[in-house]
Amino acid sequence: MAGIAAINHRIDLAMEMLPTQTAVEAFLRGFSATRSFTKPFQAQVVGDQIWVLADCAPGKVAQRTPEFVTYGAEPASVLDAIFRLNVERYMLCVLADDARTVPEVVSSYKQAGHRFMGREPLFVLNLARRVSFSAIPVSRIRSQTEADAIAREARARQILPQHLGEDDSACRLFAAYDGDTPIGWVRSLRTHPDCAWVSNMFVSPEHRRKGIGRSLLSAMLDDDARLGVGWSVLLSSLTGAMLYPHLGYKEQGLLLLFSPTRARYRG
Repeated sequence: MAGIAAINHRIDLAMEMLPTQTAVEAFLRGFSATRSFTKPFQAQVVGDQIWVLADCAPGKVAQRTPEFVTYGAEPASVLDAIFRLNVERYMLCVLADDARTVPEVVSSYKQAGHRFMGREPLFVLNLARRVSFSAIPVSRIRSQTEADAIAREARARQILPQHLGEDDSACRLFAAYDGDTPIGWVRSLRTHPDCAWVSNMFVSPEHRRKGIGRSLLSAMLDDDARLGVGWSVLLSSLTGAMLYPHLGYKEQGLLLLFSPTRARYRG
């Protein structure tokens, strides 16, 4: 019986975890898609387990800071990739599987001339394990009028016109209201065959701690599952990290953020 229990435990753990490489791909594609709402922004492979997220509009000078992302690559390989592209102004994101390795990773990049800017937990959820919750009605945004109202509140476009009319759109936006005023929203981007990326989760400060964030996520996840999505992936602030486990999300790594120091370019 003990052997069966151990096997079942391993199966349970496997159901809760997504291959980290797949989670990284969902992040890269989802983040690129949202940044492309203004102008094209895409992820390109520049080394083994090293990518750069950057402007890619043909014939235009890049204006946004490129962001390098790596998982499993040695610091020397990452820095070589950056130097080959002759980039000095950039951000660097290093995904660590295990919190115990964070001090060593931070130390390595500090010694290489980088400032540690913080960390963001990476969460994944097997939608078969999601926890439903509803404290307030949540609507999927399907009209341009609704989308415009949320854009005014958010001060940024949250969904493109072509995403509004398709039932299985790659980008779906959900919102909660106080009367006619949007007070919270979240969007799901299916840019990977089996994963959806959670983007721009927001609840107005005066409406927080009322279950609105959980209601938004639950409605979004139910719609993801309806469309056959298997996994949900997101990056969280340290504050948000307290919310997501209530819906069934499991932390699966830490994204460590770095920027180059000026001293790195002296001499």
